Amino acid sequence: MKILENKKKLDGFLVNIREKGHKIGLIPTMGGIHEGHLSLLEKSKKNHCFSLVTIFVNPTQFNEYKDFKLYPQNRDLDIDLLKQKKCDALYFPQIVELYPDEIKSQKSIFDYRNILCDKFRPGHFDGVTTVVKSLFDIVKPNHVFFGEKDFQQLKLIRKIIEKNKLPIIIHPCNSVRMSNGMSFSSRYTNLIPSQEKILDKAASKILNSILELKKRIDVKILKNLKEELNKINIERIDYLEIRDEINLLPTSKNKKARLFLAFYVGEIRIIDNFILY
Repeated sequence: MKILENKKKLDGFLVNIREKGHKIGLIPTMGGIHEGHLSLLEKSKKNHCFSLVTIFVNPTQFNEYKDFKLYPQNRDLDIDLLKQKKCDALYFPQIVELYPDEIKSQKSIFDYRNILCDKFRPGHFDGVTTVVKSLFDIVKPNHVFFGEKDFQQLKLIRKIIEKNKLPIIIHPCNSVRMSNGMSFSSRYTNLIPSQEKILDKAASKILNSILELKKRIDVKILKNLKEELNKINIERIDYLEIRDEINLLPTSKNKKARLFLAFYVGEIRIIDNFILY
């Protein structure tokens, strides 16, 4: 696995890769590599791409500096995991490469806004779309791979590609789930044992509710789920909503519906979504 520390080295390296006729598959991450990230790498390899993972903890998508500083980072472990899965190259962008003028985000995508995470984390997606567009400009990938756990983010990134008419094929990848049924997340490494138990209990209640919601969508089921989460000391709940996965509008029909949720276990924000059809 080739490790690239700056854009100059990346540019020269990718010229050589393209001259050999390879398609570039980009997997952007903030590190804290887990099974979800590795599944994106596998998807890239199955599409016969030269697989390039990037690791950059993007400051403009955090609402609080404390959250930014606490984001899990383990460079050596990330490198080892990617090497084991035979990643082709790993790029650590420098902040000046992604933000050449100033560390500031820009609002460029106006679809799917003021709902779900955007409602509770103002400015978050501006940071995401700004840094992703910078990565696209630097790497110029042929394919890009994103997980469906961050479903709203996935929709916005698709809009970046459409709006800018970029010749990039985006691959939405199914969430990889832990034994408790929740999608893998880098943030879970910050949970202490007692919080892990709370998350396991929450997962059980969520999965039971999903079984009911797949039979019929009823707001009473969501109300009961919220009450059940409150009973296990999950009181900070940003949203429990059922929306159409195509347009992200609220829906009362199972067709193309997903349960979207975001809540806190201690200071750790949990987000996930579940198919209801």
